[in-house]
Parts: sequence; structure tokens; C-alpha cells
Amino acid sequence: MIAKRKNQAFRGGAYEPTPMDIRRSCDEIQATWSPRQRAKRDRSPRVAWWTVPMIRVSDIVEAMNGERVENPPYGGAGG
Repeated sequence: MIAKRKNQAFRGGAYEPTPMDIRRSCDEIQATWSPRQRAKRDRSPRVAWWTVPMIRVSDIVEAMNGERVENPPYGGAGG
């Protein structure tokens, strides 16, 4: 049974659900959702699906130095 609020008068007997009525109705609707639909409608904070990779500066320097040894910046021709 759905309760009407007693503290307010509405013309024509308009329905004004209580917060408990709204919660109950939402729970009934959500009970019919599949797991896929529940995930699609989830409004909680999102977990980051992708994050920036962590790279050590020393790895970058080593990679740059290795690249310079293989490909000298001036073509390797002696002066």
C-alpha cells in the first residue's frame, strides 16, 4: 500500500509519495535489472579504467643513451 502525505492538501487528491515509497518503488524496479543493465546504470564514482604508466627517469635516460649509441646524432662521420 502506498501512503499519501497527510500534512499537505492537494487539489484533486494528487499523489505525493513519501521518501520511503520512492525508495521501495526504486528497489522493485531495480530488482528486475540484469547485471549488465545494473552496471550500465550504476552512478557511483567510476574506477579509473586507464592510468598513466609509471616510468622511472633512469629508464628514460638509459633508453636515450642506448639510442644515441646506436644512432649517433651526426651520422657517425668523424670530423
